[in-house]
Amino acid sequence: MSRRQPARTPRNTGSAKGAKLFYAWEFGAGLGHIGPFLPLARALRERGHQVHWAITQTGPGAQVLDTEGFTWLQAPNLPERVRPGPPLSYADILLRYGYGNQNDLLGLVVAWRELMRLTGTQLVLADHAPTAVLAARSLGLPVMLFSNGFTVPPRLHPLPALRPWQPVPEEQLLALEKEALDTVNAIQAHFDQPSFSALWQIFDVAEEALLTYPELDHYECRGDAYYWGCLPNAAIGVPPPWPPQTGPRLFAYLRPEMPHAEAVLSALHSLGLPTVIYFPGLSTAARQRFDAPHLAFADSPVDLHRAAAEADVAITYSSLATATGFLLAGKPLLLLPFHLEQFLLARRIADLGAALLVNPEQTVGDLGPAILTLLNEPGHAAQARAFATRYAAFSQEQVAHNLVRRIESLVTGSPAHEQ
Repeated sequence: MSRRQPARTPRNTGSAKGAKLFYAWEFGAGLGHIGPFLPLARALRERGHQVHWAITQTGPGAQVLDTEGFTWLQAPNLPERVRPGPPLSYADILLRYGYGNQNDLLGLVVAWRELMRLTGTQLVLADHAPTAVLAARSLGLPVMLFSNGFTVPPRLHPLPALRPWQPVPEEQLLALEKEALDTVNAIQAHFDQPSFSALWQIFDVAEEALLTYPELDHYECRGDAYYWGCLPNAAIGVPPPWPPQTGPRLFAYLRPEMPHAEAVLSALHSLGLPTVIYFPGLSTAARQRFDAPHLAFADSPVDLHRAAAEADVAITYSSLATATGFLLAGKPLLLLPFHLEQFLLARRIADLGAALLVNPEQTVGDLGPAILTLLNEPGHAAQARAFATRYAAFSQEQVAHNLVRRIESLVTGSPAHEQ
């Protein structure tokens, strides 16, 4: 795949030494955004740069960033606005978070601008943060996008339907895009910025870093693109506290939002295999109900790199960081997504043959047979190992090194270079 050159040349914002960098996270939840970026932030700090974080959930900030010694701020955001049905396109997602109302979006952009001014930002590192991108553009600041695939849509007009198995009339997609685009262009005019003719142009910035692999891109229709690969695991958390029982090891990373979380716990309880479970938000009553000698409930995040190396199968909700970590270790997965972004990724991994996918909209019975299938039938493990073999020579540490170099070049206004 060829590298797509940036369409906009960043202005020179000064020396790369001691640069003031602004990480913006607007949409999403959990550690799936902070965790993958953390190794890069550490590397940037070691090179003398300041990394200020603006994050949409303060829990992960208190949990991770305080310990790491980073400065972090609450990101401007609005609660989701109810609209009929599930989101049909990325434009429909934006309309649920302030892009259907000019005053709402203006307030968000102004708030982002003030955070960037207060921190003396020279470069914005945007992680699913389209409003921060608008703010940075209005200030003339260069932007580098950090995308897992889902968070930056392809350069198509109209933006494609999010559910390729459910066709949406083009007229409906165009109407959604026009509604969001009219709001965006009103904000552009407010700050004397040129209008956009298509919504994807919001993301036409200095650099787009697709931090995933082509097989795992949520958008199968992206076309020509350069995939940087995933960043190394942040090594957040404790070593997995494996129970002493013998047999294949299972690792489960669950969340209360998962519709089938209790079915997973029931299956793990019945199988009797040594299992580590990280389940933030699990009630005390549920934990007591499923207590067993072969189940170890971790009270804090588990080092996913260690877990992937030591487990035989993962059961999780299909976050990119967790799923990719196990695939690169050659381990199959049982995936139980609970929202669309996760479902699209789980679908791609299942299409590879490296996972079994549990549809969140369908009722399930005993999940034990699915877990045993992953353990006992060689096909899924073989496909996971094939993925790991395909990227065996790939260095996640080199990805971080390349990103640091590109960030420093953007601060000084240098052109893009081949990685």
